[in-house]
Amino acid sequence: MRFALVLLIFGISFNFGYAQKRRGKHKPVTFQKHYKDIMPYSPQYKMSGWFFGPGATYMLTPFVPINKKFDETDVSRYDVKLKALGRPAAYAEIGRYHMLPYWKVFKYMDYGISYKGLRGRESSEGQYVTLPNETPIAGTFNSTSGTFGYHFAEAFVNFNHNWRLGKYNFLQHSLGANAGYAFNANFGGGTVAPETMNPGKISAQLHYKLGFGIKMRGNWILIPALETPIFNLMPFEPPRSATGFFGSRYRPIIFSLRVLLMRPANTLDCTPVRTKDGLFMPTDIGKQKEMDGVK
Repeated sequence: MRFALVLLIFGISFNFGYAQKRRGKHKPVTFQKHYKDIMPYSPQYKMSGWFFGPGATYMLTPFVPINKKFDETDVSRYDVKLKALGRPAAYAEIGRYHMLPYWKVFKYMDYGISYKGLRGRESSEGQYVTLPNETPIAGTFNSTSGTFGYHFAEAFVNFNHNWRLGKYNFLQHSLGANAGYAFNANFGGGTVAPETMNPGKISAQLHYKLGFGIKMRGNWILIPALETPIFNLMPFEPPRSATGFFGSRYRPIIFSLRVLLMRPANTLDCTPVRTKDGLFMPTDIGKQKEMDGVK
């Protein structure tokens, strides 16, 4: 939860600082400038299309071992030392986007399906000690390790806000939700912690996503992004957003490399635009090249 808040605050702070820097430098929107929009716009492009993207996941964990105490009485206590470690796994997505030209906050929405792998391990040590001097009790030391690998088929939806940074790039904030089913859930080994966690096969979260958009040559946009949950809906664990396995909690971090495909509109679907030189079709190639040269 703390990492998600830091990521969200960083994105908002960056936007605010950039807005302060550029305040008063905005020029009036003109017909010529309209042709330099980064995202799909009407009538030059269709307002919906496909996207796809490969990626990777990693289960972020504390960088230091975690000490927990169990079964404490007046004379003894069970001390447990847990060390969690994330492992990389694969991610892939495909879906559709729809522009929202009349919305004030969000530029477009997207939805689709994805494959998400979550992998990690935990090593643990347990020892009974006497109280109050905390002397280890002979013959009670125990250590073990465990691994997990979950493979989810998911559906997701995002609402995206874009903040333009330059002629061909922008910063993207996304709020969304995802829900999935673990069609393959593997556990190996175990933990010495008496209280163990198992998220189950059905998962649902609210998430935040921070991306950097790049307009590439041709009719496509590349958006590398980082995504992390901000609230667990299933299993319902307010206010937690990390996932529990064995005796530790892991934060899923998803890196995706989204390719958003822009579809040029059919000229027959467009209406002529009146300019000082007369009526022109918005998709006229010669006119577009001329306007692309206007600064």
